Amino acid sequence: MNKETVPVFVVTGFLDSGKTTLIRRLLENRRSQETHILTVQFESGEEALDTIHNNCVMNFGKKLLDTEPGRVADAISAHLSETVVDEIWIEWNGMTPFSELQALFLAPPLGGRCRIEKVIHTADAEKLESLLGRTGAALPGQIANCDFAVLRGAKSVSEFRRLKRLLKSMNSGVGVYEFSRLSDIFGAIYKEKRHPVNTFCIWLATILLPVFAVSRIFDLSSTPVNTFINVFLGIIFQALPFLLVGVLISSAIQIFVSADAIERKFPKNPELGMLIAILLGFCLPVCDCASVPIFRSLVKKGVPVPAAVTFLLAAPVINPVVMLSTYYAFNSSLRVVAVRIGLGIITALLAGLFFSGWPSKGDILSGDFDGMMCSCGCWSGTNATDSIKEKFKRYVRHSEAEFFNVGKFLMIGAFISGLFQTIGTKTLLPQGTPAYALSVLIMMVLALLLSLCSSSDAVIARSFSTCFSSSAAMGFLVFGPMIDIKNLIMLSGGFTRKFVLKLFIAVFAICFLVVFAFARPLLGV
Repeated sequence: MNKETVPVFVVTGFLDSGKTTLIRRLLENRRSQETHILTVQFESGEEALDTIHNNCVMNFGKKLLDTEPGRVADAISAHLSETVVDEIWIEWNGMTPFSELQALFLAPPLGGRCRIEKVIHTADAEKLESLLGRTGAALPGQIANCDFAVLRGAKSVSEFRRLKRLLKSMNSGVGVYEFSRLSDIFGAIYKEKRHPVNTFCIWLATILLPVFAVSRIFDLSSTPVNTFINVFLGIIFQALPFLLVGVLISSAIQIFVSADAIERKFPKNPELGMLIAILLGFCLPVCDCASVPIFRSLVKKGVPVPAAVTFLLAAPVINPVVMLSTYYAFNSSLRVVAVRIGLGIITALLAGLFFSGWPSKGDILSGDFDGMMCSCGCWSGTNATDSIKEKFKRYVRHSEAEFFNVGKFLMIGAFISGLFQTIGTKTLLPQGTPAYALSVLIMMVLALLLSLCSSSDAVIARSFSTCFSSSAAMGFLVFGPMIDIKNLIMLSGGFTRKFVLKLFIAVFAICFLVVFAFARPLLGV
């Protein structure tokens, strides 16, 4: 009988996606043929697995899995009691929700004896998009829960990259490999998986430990290094409470408020729709993983693109959490809050008018899939069907994943801001209008790259005050929540590349002109 928990490797995917072939090839190239492997199939593949190293193969039909999952668990448990097993490999049925597999291995008798180590999703490049459009929640759920995906049959590099963007729009942390790259797939399978809490701590330790180690040898109390540490930690501790509040509220919007409820508020008239978009932006503090799927859903339902664009851009900038964090970060300045909100509304409305005057030709949506997924695996198409208990579980999961994932960007932002404040850059920038324009551009590019959460970005923007004026910081505060690396990745998974590029260029240009023209006169600095 095994005393330690047995690692479980799961291969998911729809029929003919290559699950059986992948398992066979991986096990044939197993590092040690002495490894005792139990292979469990929940559907019959085209290739047999019973000849691989003489390992045991168990096969269960979908009907038995659906009607008597207890019998399945008991059979696997009995085998574990009678035979030494080092690994379990599972070929999961493509039509069965992944949550049923999780329930199978979390509850007794398998709970505590096995642990799901890695989930690999296989997909046929030719069929992936059409399957996503007509298979309900089963396939999106498999993609959301996989650690990496294996694509088979991509006809070109461009097709592989396009489908890779689609998969990342549903699970931003997923790695994507070509079916033929067995060595890369093998390495990914046995690479240690990190929890987001551990990743967050590693980022923090990487930044701080070398400094503390040096401080044990040298006196850093009056050096720039000590200044940097104090600035960095000060920014982190100020921003974390707002990040937490923003994540909790936006996660609640994502999980408990359906897209249909928002769609009903949008009239078909473009001008009125733009005003409604601004009103909803005040009421709904949403993060990228909520606003981008809602944006796609609005376009899919026939809401005019100008109104949908206005909502996408306004919602992350003008909501109450952003107002509160900006008020705190800028020393209780209502003027800064008002200017940020005002410039955000103007930018969103002008972008909406731009798309009204110069509409995109053809369909701007890409693929047949209606749902979008964020890095926590929350699919926008499941809200209406889940029970309150399931929604609450997803709410906790979403909040945890979003907090630690966004926390990494916060630390990067605090690190860069600390360097700016410690080293100083005022002497590098000439005085006058050209310098102000350059400062605005620098802050906008920083906002794009840092990809901070809008509930905590005001603290970072304020920390740049020794190098950039509050007027220039408006480029950071207005443009960052609208367009950054995270939501560009999500947008590229649901919209055509031409539309995403047009949106990026238009918003960047409009935001720069608005901030350059109005921020300095309104703030006086």
